[in-house]
Amino acid sequence: MVPTAYMDNPDLKNNPEITDFYKFHGGLLEAWDGPALLVFSDGKSIGASLDRNGLRPARYSITKDGTVYMMSETGVIPALAEADIVEKGRLGPGQMINVDLITGEFKDNIKIKSEIASRHPYGEWLQN
Repeated sequence: MVPTAYMDNPDLKNNPEITDFYKFHGGLLEAWDGPALLVFSDGKSIGASLDRNGLRPARYSITKDGTVYMMSETGVIPALAEADIVEKGRLGPGQMINVDLITGEFKDNIKIKSEIASRHPYGEWLQN
C-alpha cells in the first residue's frame, strides 16, 4: 500500500473513515514516497495510484464509449479525438482511480478509499 498524506488533507475532510483507516494502519506500514505511478489489475478491475508526493504526471481521459485512457501527458494518443472525450482528470499526490472491467464502473479516489475504509470500524477500534 502506498498511503496518501492524510493529515489535514482537505480532500478527506468529509470522509473521516479514510483518515481512520490510515491511522489504524499507520503502525503496519511506512510511507513510501516514490516517485512512481503504479498500475495494477486483478483481472476484474484495473487501476492506477500515484505516490504521495505526486511527482509523476498521471492524466486520464474517459470517452463517450466508456473507454478510460491513462497517460503521462495529454495528447499522447494521437487518434483520441477531443470531441469523443467526456471527462478528463489527473491524479494528485496519493490519489488513485479504478475501472471495474466487468461493469465498466469508473471509481475516483474518494469513492475507492471510502469503500475500503468503510468495511471495518477503524475509528472505533482506534478509540479502544
